[in-house]
Amino acid sequence: MDHKTIIEAVEELFESECVSLFKSMNCSPTRIYIEDPELINLLNKSPLAAIDAGSNEIEFNIAIQVPMTVLAMTYPLLGEIVLQENSLSSVNDERLEDWISEISNQLIGRLKTKLTQRNCQISLGLPSTYFGIDANNVLADDGKKITIYFDLDGVICACHISIEFFSDNIEFDEFNDDNIDILPEGEIELF
Repeated sequence: MDHKTIIEAVEELFESECVSLFKSMNCSPTRIYIEDPELINLLNKSPLAAIDAGSNEIEFNIAIQVPMTVLAMTYPLLGEIVLQENSLSSVNDERLEDWISEISNQLIGRLKTKLTQRNCQISLGLPSTYFGIDANNVLADDGKKITIYFDLDGVICACHISIEFFSDNIEFDEFNDDNIDILPEGEIELF
């Protein structure tokens, strides 16, 4: 499959998995389009978690920027999602830093599942957390960069992905392979 078609398919999958992830955190995500440099600079003050995944043929770098207020409101506490106005003061910064890393890990895991269904096998890296930086600093320099902005209940968040190709011949099926045995979300298979 050609690179342009793969990029379009990955962007669609990525957006879908971002929406699914935010909904799983009891948020109401709406994709928005932002070109205002002031809003983008303001978002760059939010914590950012980045993680990579790839193979010998393709590399993905994702980054997610989520303001502390959203992290605090979605932080799982005692197995439940905290949705209180004062939740920011009840969760310390270290736990929120860990939480944004976990969110990025969940996002790349969801994307990996969808890519596996399209015969694109990748290995995952480990998440890193940053503060006060532009997402472009953690995305692949030579890759195709895509940014999707979301309004999460009145707060702007950003999900970024870069896609870098190392081969012209990449195995990537257009449709799901129903024969692949994927476990339900959160389920672990023991041997």
